[in-house]
Amino acid sequence: MVLPLQRSYINQLSQSRITGRPRKLKKAGAEPLQYFIRIPRYSNKMNSRMKVSHLYTILLLLFTLAGCARIAPETSYSYIPNVNFREYSSFDWYKAEVPKPIAGGAGTQFNLLLDQNIKEAIASELVKEGVRPELDDPDIVVAYDIAVDTSLVENAGYSFPSSMGYGYSYWYGYRHRYSPEGMPNFRPIQAYPPGTVVVDIINPRTNQLLWRGAAFANFDPTSLELDEERISLVVAEIMSQFPPTPDITR
Repeated sequence: MVLPLQRSYINQLSQSRITGRPRKLKKAGAEPLQYFIRIPRYSNKMNSRMKVSHLYTILLLLFTLAGCARIAPETSYSYIPNVNFREYSSFDWYKAEVPKPIAGGAGTQFNLLLDQNIKEAIASELVKEGVRPELDDPDIVVAYDIAVDTSLVENAGYSFPSSMGYGYSYWYGYRHRYSPEGMPNFRPIQAYPPGTVVVDIINPRTNQLLWRGAAFANFDPTSLELDEERISLVVAEIMSQFPPTPDITR
């Protein structure tokens, strides 16, 4: 049984706990007796911690979005209709015939390490799809290119075939000689913004371009600083749509 006096103490104590303020408790009918009860204020500390936690969450989200933007370049794809790309199980690299004036060696602007990194990244993605390297009789051959500033190539004094456009691959300023006939939305390499990486799949028997994927990656192929992770991510983004499905041509 709770007496009225006890109830008064309980009410005063409860009120002090709710408000978090020290409250003077007085015993009714007796000499004033002061009780000071201090309840620790956790609310402000908890609010501060929650604000810091929210700030970290927002920063993490921003970094994540920035990372997504970094690994998701603008891409485009095109391919010859009515080709069963699932039948292809082997590949090799397109063999380019190097014309003069730089026959016998890579051009001074050609980066052999970049060439190796891009090829390794492409090969890795093809192997994931069950397409294995084959030197003797491959089902498809693969070529890549990087769009460069056309004025730089023209000012270099090179004289190369322009049917496919000036590009970077293999030897600076030289482009492959396979046919783009029948390829929807085809455009030569110099029509892409400088820094765009282009990957082509070619039929080695007909020398016809079958599939193309491109990503604007803002690559500078003449730079000595290579971001291998960036190369792998860009190539993976391009090759994510190979083999193609009917709804990805764009």
